[in-house]
Formats: sequence, C-alpha cells, structure tokens
Amino acid sequence: MNKILSSVVLFVTMFTSSLSWSNEAAREAVVGIVESFRTDIVADKEILSKDPVLLESRVDNILNKIVDFDDFSKKIMGKYYRRATPEQRTRFVTVTKDTLLKTYGSSLLELDPDNIKVLPLGPQGKGKETRVDVDFQMEAGGLLNITFYMKQSEEGDWMLSNIIINNINFGLTFRKQFSVMMQQNKNDIELAITAWQKSLARAS
Repeated sequence: MNKILSSVVLFVTMFTSSLSWSNEAAREAVVGIVESFRTDIVADKEILSKDPVLLESRVDNILNKIVDFDDFSKKIMGKYYRRATPEQRTRFVTVTKDTLLKTYGSSLLELDPDNIKVLPLGPQGKGKETRVDVDFQMEAGGLLNITFYMKQSEEGDWMLSNIIINNINFGLTFRKQFSVMMQQNKNDIELAITAWQKSLARAS
C-alpha cells in the first residue's frame, strides 16, 4: 500500500513540475516579446515616429514570431469562416494583419521603457492556455495591464492565442464586431470585410 501511495505521489509531483515548467516557458516567451518591444520599438521611437513604414516592419517582425494570423483571423470570423471562399479568407487575414499593424503599432511608441513589468505567474485555468500578465506604464501617465494568453503549437512554439487589455477581451470583442458587420451587410462577406477594415482604421 505504501508503495502504491508513493508511486501516486511521485507521479503527481512529476506532473506538477512538468506543468510548472511548461507555464514558465510560456512566460519566458512573453518576456522575449516585451524585450523586443523595448529594444526594437521604444528605444528607436524618435526614428520610428517619423517612419511609419519602418515601424510597421519592426512590429511585423516581432508579432510574426508569436501570432498565427491565419488562426487569429479564423477565430474572429467564427461561424462565417466555413462560408468564406479561400480568396475571402486570405483577404480577411491580410486586412486584419495590415490594419492592426498600422493602427496599433504607433501606440507602442508611447510606452515607458523603464516601466514594463512581466508579472509572476498567477493561478491558471484548466485549459491549455497559459495566462501571463504584463504591466505597461505609458509615458504620458496611466497604466496598461495586458494579459497574454499563450498556447503551445504542434511544433512546440508558444503562440499568442488571445489578448486582454485593461479587461477588454480583444478576441471576443473582434468576433462580436465582425458578426454585427455580417448582419448589417446582409451576410455578404465581401461587404463585411470592407466594413471590418474601416472599423479597425477608426479604432486608431
């Protein structure tokens, strides 16, 4: 009986240690993202603020390592993804990626490089995602709390699954917005994508 109990305890300990290591690996991936923001974007803000093309390229290089835009766009389209043609899916990915890079990239220039803190891992949910919280101090004042939800790909890389900024769930918000645009455009995907592009541009 003691041997059985010892075996169970050993298994639980090994499983917990493996899980903790996995979660910490996700956190380290976020640390790498944040450091790239600091060194590749914020450190060159004087140059990048005058060169939007270069800024977009820098942001693209960072996000391409941790964001699967095809998967991200699929989640936003939701139930409409299956109805879309391959060309429409490609257009949606392109519109989503390009518009986000242009409209949100400039906000990174407002970060205070000396006050970006990746917080210790807190309690995790039961899913496969690992939650990593980061506090970003803005130079003009104010604090941004960004929650990165990281999920391991089949290749073993930690990729961004969702993001929450100051309690706003962007994945859920975007999916609802696109659904509304489909309804407003009589379920015409082409028109909805155009409306989606205009909506993202206005959010800048």
